[in-house]
Amino acid sequence: MTEHQTETISAVAAKVAPPVTVSIATVMGVQVSDLVLWATLLYTVLMIAKTAFAFYRDIRVSTAKADL
Repeated sequence: MTEHQTETISAVAAKVAPPVTVSIATVMGVQVSDLVLWATLLYTVLMIAKTAFAFYRDIRVSTAKADL
């Protein structure tokens, strides 16, 4: 496979993944609203963690500069 074909395959896989996930979950008995709820919760937790890490890093850098 060429590099272009690999990029195309991965792009198609990324585009198809959400509908396939919803379809499989629906067949298994999970409601779409539950999927949206859990995805939103996961996204919110990840954004909080990212922001907390950024604050921690900024505080650590500013403290290190103050010590100099």
